[in-house]
Amino acid sequence: MLTVTPTAVLEGKSTNLEVFAVIEGKKVYLPPEAKYVMQDRRGLWFYCTRKPRTSEGDWTPNKTSICCHMDGGFVRVLKTETRVPWLDTCQRTIRMVSRDGDRRPADEE
Repeated sequence: MLTVTPTAVLEGKSTNLEVFAVIEGKKVYLPPEAKYVMQDRRGLWFYCTRKPRTSEGDWTPNKTSICCHMDGGFVRVLKTETRVPWLDTCQRTIRMVSRDGDRRPADEE
């Protein structure tokens, strides 16, 4: 049996570091190790820890699918319509630190 664990949520957690990407106008929270997000030809979204490269007409295999809880309680890979060519979808994640009621961009690691 295959178990798919959610890797993204639409509500923030109460930690000091927020890592997220804006996909289809929604803030999608990601694990702290996520550095880049990208969409493939099928419209599926992925994140990775290093800048992705292309190989054989797709992103390299060092990527993790962004899974979310969908309506009905199912966990599925996040899929949206492709609006731009898949090569143009790679973007950095947004990293914010909350401290003493203030929010600021996190320092690069």
